[in-house]
Amino acid sequence: MARAGINKALVQQARDTLLARGSTPSIEAVRVELGHTGSKTTISRYLRELAADEPRPPTVRLDEELLTYIGSLAQRLAADAQATVAADRARLERQQAAFQHQREVNQARYEELHKAHQLALQERQAASSREQQLHERLLQLEGGLQRLREVEVRQLQLLEERAAKIGSLEDKHSHARAALEHYREQQVHQRQEELTRHDLQVQQLQQELHRQQEQLMQKQEELSQVYRELEGLNAEQRNHIQQLRHQAQALEQETQRHRHLQTALQEEQAQCQALRLQLSVLHEKARRYVLDQRQDRRALRAQARQLTQLHALLSAQSARQSENE
Repeated sequence: MARAGINKALVQQARDTLLARGSTPSIEAVRVELGHTGSKTTISRYLRELAADEPRPPTVRLDEELLTYIGSLAQRLAADAQATVAADRARLERQQAAFQHQREVNQARYEELHKAHQLALQERQAASSREQQLHERLLQLEGGLQRLREVEVRQLQLLEERAAKIGSLEDKHSHARAALEHYREQQVHQRQEELTRHDLQVQQLQQELHRQQEQLMQKQEELSQVYRELEGLNAEQRNHIQQLRHQAQALEQETQRHRHLQTALQEEQAQCQALRLQLSVLHEKARRYVLDQRQDRRALRAQARQLTQLHALLSAQSARQSENE
């Protein structure tokens, strides 16, 4: 007994499908076409009934020339139909294989473009982060440079103040020397008894002068140290300025590279869009191929119906000849 859903119409449809493919409609082939459903006994019974229902050549004697012509015509129609179906099937299979290959190529290309797009985005984010870091470093260096300039201004002011002090000390020293000469000239005309007191005063003044000279040397040493510190600050400032220039150049290079990456990303996106359009065109071609295949199947069924009608006409003609005889 057949399984649920298996009937004579389904067996006939499976048999016609196998015949259209050029395959032999055996019991096992029909069962495979039905999706491995139905018992072999039921399928065999339906196949016998369908074979019995098909029109058979008349058993009565007919004109040999007419039979030969009709038989050859039927064979040619069947052979042409099978050749046409086989050629169309082969062409469709080749087209489907080419479409599948193109689809795999497009999918691989899309995955490569997607990976390149992700890498470009990562590089863009890294470049943006690097640009932000460089900008922050530039701000820090500008702040440091401003502080160095303020320190330089303060050092220059201190240097000017110390130079003024040194000038004042030199003036005092000159005045003291002039006063000392004047004092010596006066001591020559004074009395001898005041010579001792004057010598003492001279010694005091010499000691004071010595102290003033020592202070002047200390101030000069301090001034030299200030000059050395100022030179060190100037060298450090030049180094900072050079570093700022290098960092500005690096920032410009990163910005240029970022622009190149953006351009490459736009080109990759355009190529991806073109591939999507090509994929849509291939889908449309595949749909048209399927429609053509369906049209060919309908034409094959129409030819089969014509062949059946031709067999019926032959049967009718044979019957009429029998009646005439």
